[in-house]
Amino acid sequence: MHNRMRWLMGATALLYIGPLLAGLGGFGWPLVPVFLVLFLLWQFILRPQQWPRQFHEWTQYPAWATLASNAALQLLFVALLFGVGRGIGGALGFVPLYTEMLPVAISFLSIPLARLIWNPWKPRGVNDFLDHAIDQIAHPANPVEVSEMNTARRMIAPLADLPDDTPPAAIAQHLLALSAFAEPAYVRTALFERARAGANRAEIIALILHSTDPGLIVEVPGDGPTLAMALVPEDPDLIALYASRLAEAMPQHAEIWGKSPSFDLLEAAAAKYINTRAETPLRDLIAATDAAQPEDGLA
Repeated sequence: MHNRMRWLMGATALLYIGPLLAGLGGFGWPLVPVFLVLFLLWQFILRPQQWPRQFHEWTQYPAWATLASNAALQLLFVALLFGVGRGIGGALGFVPLYTEMLPVAISFLSIPLARLIWNPWKPRGVNDFLDHAIDQIAHPANPVEVSEMNTARRMIAPLADLPDDTPPAAIAQHLLALSAFAEPAYVRTALFERARAGANRAEIIALILHSTDPGLIVEVPGDGPTLAMALVPEDPDLIALYASRLAEAMPQHAEIWGKSPSFDLLEAAAAKYINTRAETPLRDLIAATDAAQPEDGLA
């Protein structure tokens, strides 16, 4: 999987090499709009979640504002790369002999190659699988397990009455107190149940704290951090809390890496939460995941 991310970065690099070569070849600025279209096309194909999916959504202001801001940013990149290419050509004192179609073709080639490597819709399918897994562990059949589950449900019930502005430290204290009465695995499952049923903010924070605690990640069977990520609402503050805590936990035990979200899921999340409070923590988590990957880990 990690190799696939490297291939994706290599394919994406072709997108930027095109305007750089165009500037190096001394081609005129009228070629800039062509690269702008290619850059935007790359955004549409590789990051479809950022764009409206229905026609009527394009008639609203937010869609056009997003398009305008992305177009301005991509235009800046293209112009900068053109300028760098011309600067390199001027410093070297020569102009390479190739037609203007070569740089355009290189940038265009980036789009199908990147799409072959990266399926932007795959994380949605992964989340469907995770939901099924959560559903399976949340309904035990053994009478002893049922009793344990009922105890865990009673222990976490007070969380539902906490206000949304309850600090994580206070929620952590509640989790610590109930740990003497309920096994961590059943507490985790009870929190999963509440998240699926429509938990309040305090319950979601409890889920995040429980699922990103280094000791509990190792102690509780299953891929707790991965399952938790599928249940955290689309709230940048909550995602930031989840990512920052898991990034801190990652280097503390070798087993945590295998129970945590894949590079694909994290990259998709980072793209989704770009320019929000969650982006930097997610990037930090990606770096921590990369650093923690075993040398013999599956790619």
